[in-house]
Amino acid sequence: MSRVSPLDITKQLEHMEIELTKLNAKRSLSEVERRLEIAELGNCLLLKDTAHPQSPYYNRVKGFGPGDIPLLRRILNHYGEAAPCFDLTPNHMTADVSEALLKQGYMPVEQLVFLAARPKTQAKPSLPEMRIEAVTGESAETFISWIARSNGEAPYSRNIVDRVKGYFHASHFHNYMLTIDGRPAAMGSLFLHGSEGYLANDYTFEEFRGRGCQTALIGHRLSAAAELGLENVYTDVEFGSVSHANMEKAGFRTAFINTFWMHG
Repeated sequence: MSRVSPLDITKQLEHMEIELTKLNAKRSLSEVERRLEIAELGNCLLLKDTAHPQSPYYNRVKGFGPGDIPLLRRILNHYGEAAPCFDLTPNHMTADVSEALLKQGYMPVEQLVFLAARPKTQAKPSLPEMRIEAVTGESAETFISWIARSNGEAPYSRNIVDRVKGYFHASHFHNYMLTIDGRPAAMGSLFLHGSEGYLANDYTFEEFRGRGCQTALIGHRLSAAAELGLENVYTDVEFGSVSHANMEKAGFRTAFINTFWMHG
């Protein structure tokens, strides 16, 4: 990672995650298009999806800290009948903040580990039957079918595919398909914003787990990031997960752990 303070890394990563959220809203494979709005109040960014008010990911309060406690009622009113998720970084997790949220019926229900690394060229997969290809205009629909399969869903409608397929091979959003013996095995993405990148959407199909697919995709994307001249690459994982271990092995180091506070 570049030589910046932990708080600066937190701010950079938070900004990057916001940009990724905007993209995710645009490329969403939901039948009803997302309508993401972002407002500022105090030190907070209020993410609100008016089409899907129950989504904790797209209805989040970021940046809430001690100085924003007097604004809490206005923040909640911004969401109407819906209850937003409060996405708190460690520097904002004080006793006063916790008490204020608890009084409104919120509780901490989930955490994510955010990690950072410097891009570097990695060794290519050693298994000859393993192949990684970038998604292109020609393969975007195939990639979307992989996503449907990973979610256990039927193929997406023609309307959805036509609406979003261009995002999956955009210059700032690189997606990768890993096959073994020509069969779909795993996938992952690299989101670009300025001189930084974000690894996301890692998934390995069940029958291919334990064969190094995710490790190969992480290395491939770090190499791609190095070739692009990116300074830092970020990602997020569930603490103690297989993904957490794989990211650590690839050189990622913990930047911070955030906590999601949700109502009820």
